[in-house]
Amino acid sequence: MARFRETVRTLLRERLLDAAYELVAERGFDKLRMAHIAGAVGVSRQTLYSEFPSREAVGEALFQRELERCLVGIQAALDGHRDDLREAVTAAVDFTLTLAARNPLVRAMLTSARDDGLLPYLTTRSQTAFTTASAMADGYVAEAWPAVDPVARGLAVDTAVRLTASHIVQAAGSPRESADRIADVFLRIALSTGKETLTS
Repeated sequence: MARFRETVRTLLRERLLDAAYELVAERGFDKLRMAHIAGAVGVSRQTLYSEFPSREAVGEALFQRELERCLVGIQAALDGHRDDLREAVTAAVDFTLTLAARNPLVRAMLTSARDDGLLPYLTTRSQTAFTTASAMADGYVAEAWPAVDPVARGLAVDTAVRLTASHIVQAAGSPRESADRIADVFLRIALSTGKETLTS
């Protein structure tokens, strides 16, 4: 019975987040109201508040869910090029920038003018996202290309993650063009000791 209740709660949480996502995509986060979410799903505001105590909690949950989905896609992009470090980085960055450009939630983040909107999750409150993405990428490169120097690898990963986030906030070209440039920077740093190879 306890497992059943937990399953029901998980499904409800996902329905609430789905509704919030659609409302944000349609109206922007600044106009999102808890009553609108509850009404869209057909539950009471008390039920909604039992899952998300505030609009900000909804925003954080939406961001975390999109981050998790993005990391799954990055993993798949890296897996497609395990024999070529440069192509792996390019594919991962290209996937991330393309997804961000098409994602209504990211657009809502970038157009939010208020400090309590979604934009801080990409700027002033982005450390958790940076840490999660960097740890995943660093672990992947360490496993797939163990010859890369650990210190250079860590610096290269951190630089690539931060450059990618910067290009999400302010694009400097097409996703592919930006991905190529970021991959070049990554390789220059990661292979700076001169003893690593591009293949696993």
